[in-house]
Amino acid sequence: MYDFAFNQSYERYMYDSVNRRKRCIGLISIFVLLVTALTLSYAFATDETSGDEIEKIFEQHANSESARSEYHSFGATTRYFNVEIKVNKDYSYEVTETIDVLFNWGKHGIVRYIPLTGNYKIKDISACGDEFKVSKKEGNLVIRIGNGNGYVSGEKVYKIKYTIQNYLQSKTENHIYVDVVPTNWEMTIMSTNAVVKLPNDFNYTKMKSYVGHYGSTDNKGTWIYDEQKNQLNYSASMIPSKNGVTLLAYAPKGYWQGALSKEWSNLLNAIIIVICLISIVIIKYKSKKNKDIIAPITFNPPEGITPAELGYLVDEQVDREDVVSLYLYLASKGIIQIKEGEGKKDTIICALKTPVDEPAYVQKFYQALFKSTSEKSVGRELNLEDAGEQIGESYKTITDQIESKFQGKKSIYSKKSETTELYAKIIGCAGFVITLILSLYRANMYIYGISSKLSFVAFFVFAASIWGTLLENLSKKIFYRKSKNRVKGTMGLILSSIAYVIYSNILIYFSTKGDTPVYIYVLTVIYVLLLPFLIIGIKLRSDYNRKIYGEILGFRNFIETAEIDIINELVDENPSYFYDVLPYAYVFKLSNKWIKKFETIRIPEHLGYAPHGISTFDYIRMNTLMHSIEKSTFDGISASNSDSGGGIFSGGGFSGGGAGGGGGGAW
Repeated sequence: MYDFAFNQSYERYMYDSVNRRKRCIGLISIFVLLVTALTLSYAFATDETSGDEIEKIFEQHANSESARSEYHSFGATTRYFNVEIKVNKDYSYEVTETIDVLFNWGKHGIVRYIPLTGNYKIKDISACGDEFKVSKKEGNLVIRIGNGNGYVSGEKVYKIKYTIQNYLQSKTENHIYVDVVPTNWEMTIMSTNAVVKLPNDFNYTKMKSYVGHYGSTDNKGTWIYDEQKNQLNYSASMIPSKNGVTLLAYAPKGYWQGALSKEWSNLLNAIIIVICLISIVIIKYKSKKNKDIIAPITFNPPEGITPAELGYLVDEQVDREDVVSLYLYLASKGIIQIKEGEGKKDTIICALKTPVDEPAYVQKFYQALFKSTSEKSVGRELNLEDAGEQIGESYKTITDQIESKFQGKKSIYSKKSETTELYAKIIGCAGFVITLILSLYRANMYIYGISSKLSFVAFFVFAASIWGTLLENLSKKIFYRKSKNRVKGTMGLILSSIAYVIYSNILIYFSTKGDTPVYIYVLTVIYVLLLPFLIIGIKLRSDYNRKIYGEILGFRNFIETAEIDIINELVDENPSYFYDVLPYAYVFKLSNKWIKKFETIRIPEHLGYAPHGISTFDYIRMNTLMHSIEKSTFDGISASNSDSGGGIFSGGGFSGGGAGGGGGGAW
């Protein structure tokens, strides 16, 4: 019994063990089958086309080796890029692109770039095949299709739809000019079929097709015209990357109806120019007319005005000659002595006394020479070359101090008239800027990106500043024409006018580009020519300047036209008269004439001048001395101030050139 029971228990145990093994094996098999099924389902979900099928696709196309290589190396290639374009009577194209891409590895989808810089706008954008996003970047409309968090493999078909709305232009022929296959598609296109559906009443006559890279003029496209359907058909295979197809079909004149136009910008442009002109005319009319300048003949400079100050009042700027005149001024006052030598290094400037009660800039001039304005400076000497270098180092301070003398009540212009003129200039410049912007709009030039916009604004500011500077310079030439040397003043006015006209013509050129009609060009030219006449004269002299400027003109006329008899009488009354007037004559650029008038007049010696080797006045030696003083000072100023000025003396086409186009590829 015992053995039988044991055996029975053992058999039962073995039976249960076998069942357990079978159950485990069954469970494992089920698990393996589930894993395999899930893996295969995922594979089929992500890899829509097997490798064998893709190879068959390549084998169907002759010369497909480049596409196969691209598929493996780049990770994608284009099986076909089919396009259907419906041309509408309102000069719009309804575009449908069907793009079949073979993906191998590392790609999220496709991206399509469409230029926005043509004479058209893109609207009604849609895409299918995956989620998509539309944006603008660097002058392109960007249609990005795909999920950035996942990758695509196998064969994938995308469909993109959009409408190209063309603008009618008056200066060019409005033909059907469209990029059927984009020239910047970055993948090989194994096959393409394109259909362009023309309007029913479109009288097809002739066309051109351009095939190749951007700019290509190869007319090798094979198009077939279907008369029954009134459409153009195109097919090709193995189009290399960055090669496209462009269609140019000639439309009858005046064919398009209801098309968009930019004519409104021309009318707006004309209205703005007229408004700006009228506004400036009103400002000019309302500004008080300047009173006449009374210029009595005077034998002496205006009271309390140094030659340097007179130089500033003559042309509203401190020239180098104005600073040089301070040598002659201090010498005439007996503050310094100019000891003439054989050359620059031999000519000595000697301090005789301190410049008491003289303006701050005169004291600064003296201090620059002798390092002090105290009594200790008296007796110090330096040669002319060293003097020029030291004055050059203080030149900016001296000029600033001279200019600061004429502020407030002594300012050259009335504050009200300065503000009024500023308003007129802003209005005048605004007319230019708006005309330029509208011209860029008509020329289909758009600015994208923050940096580009900032550059555009900077360009306007720069252009406006140059225009304002030239206008201001021309205004000054006219404003001070009576106080300058007549010949040089006339030449300066002519040169300023030429500079203004040349620059204005450059602005006109850029302001009338694009589809700008003739009447806008004529209005712009009239605008440019009238602006100086309207703006100049708005800014008026202050009461102080009007009075003192009259005295300056009278004094200048006397120096230029003075007769010997009158000069003799003035010398008898004031033996140092020649030396007192000399620095002012120098500022007027009449020193040669003034010195020559004393060729026959006996001039007594003066404490401020010590001629070399002679004791009597010699006008030739005086001219030589003044030239030496001028040159050494100019050299010193130029060395220390590099910016100082002054001195005494349509039926054609090409691949990729049509509407739409652009490029794209896998991403």
